[in-house]
Amino acid sequence: MDDIDVIMNYLTLAIYIMVFTLVISTIYSLIEWFSKDRVMKLFEGKKVLIFLGKEAYCGKLYIPPRSGGGFEIFFESNRIENPHALLAFLVENYNETSDRKFLEEAKKIMSELKRQNVLPQDLELKDIEINPWSPPSLVSRKVYSNELNDLYAIIRFRDLLTEEERKHIWKELRKLYHPSILSRLKRKIYNALAYIKDRLSTTVTTATAPLTATIPIASTMPEFKKAIEDAQKKALAGLGSLYDPLLENSIGRLVAVKVKDVDGEEKMYQGILREYSNNYISVYDVDYRLQVKALYQGTEILEGYPMPIYKAYGVVFGYKKHIKIESIVTSNGKTSITFKNISGSIVKLEKAKINSLESSISTLLKPEQSISVTFEGEIKNPIIELEYEISREADIIWPRSKVKVIGLGDYPPTILEAILTTI
Repeated sequence: MDDIDVIMNYLTLAIYIMVFTLVISTIYSLIEWFSKDRVMKLFEGKKVLIFLGKEAYCGKLYIPPRSGGGFEIFFESNRIENPHALLAFLVENYNETSDRKFLEEAKKIMSELKRQNVLPQDLELKDIEINPWSPPSLVSRKVYSNELNDLYAIIRFRDLLTEEERKHIWKELRKLYHPSILSRLKRKIYNALAYIKDRLSTTVTTATAPLTATIPIASTMPEFKKAIEDAQKKALAGLGSLYDPLLENSIGRLVAVKVKDVDGEEKMYQGILREYSNNYISVYDVDYRLQVKALYQGTEILEGYPMPIYKAYGVVFGYKKHIKIESIVTSNGKTSITFKNISGSIVKLEKAKINSLESSISTLLKPEQSISVTFEGEIKNPIIELEYEISREADIIWPRSKVKVIGLGDYPPTILEAILTTI
């Protein structure tokens, strides 16, 4: 009889282990499936540029569930890094396994790359050489949760979008400016859940503690009790993001933000506050300033310039010429260089270099305006490096650690009415 009791106890223990493992796994899976950041979801599936450390990556944003805040950027097909290595891998696997799936995939990729003029039209698979020393192919960049401290911005440039995508953004903004009664109700419910979640966490943990204590497995295996409590806290955390009244009353309004930019400088921007969460803030209609450099031999700009100052993957910006060197005059032991803005937009010149000589400019040039910069020494046909900033309209997601909303950029209607009445 004692042996039977022992066996039954072990069977009961095994059943509890199986049931609780299944339940806890299911809870975690469901919670993490719906745990995508509400700001990040605005750009999911969209073409974006991210600044990560001193590098930039451009492609479609993909957020896998249960990624702990990490995400992935997939390059467009015409921006694959080292596509020959990918084709060589597929051809090699086909030759070794005779599996036609490898061959069909290689044909499909080669056809697409030829259509994009990435590969010569006369190239065939039999011409692909297998070279173990060639750089590997790269079609995406995975950004892990432990790299998020190096993330400066996720940017959707308007000039990289189709006309249909731009219309969709304006439709989105119109709903933001004039939300329906249903939209307002959903927002209030969401924020109510976010506001009370911390108190619920304490209440639920206290209420379920006696129930957990009645389960035999909880007393024999404390790790299961801890797992249940962790699941409870995580479930409640997923109910809503941080409710911030100072940001909530600014949704859909013009705001001024202070940003720690990729170059390490603190800059001020303004735009429409679209959304916020614990980790991110999204601001639309921002005139984002990009740092660019150009290299000249005498008055002629060198091929490949202008270009961004950071290393970019998955995109070739193809910048048009912004600054023209009108003249180089040498006399009286000095060299004077005249720069002219030919871009049609305002450009900020920052600094110019000739050999080891550097001159800080920090001047705004309107279209067709010129400025002369003087260097010591008479330098014939110099190599000139120019750094400057241009502006591009964008919608941006900034990490909360890199941005601070300073205040509104315009008066709310009620405040404006009160001010005008006072005046």
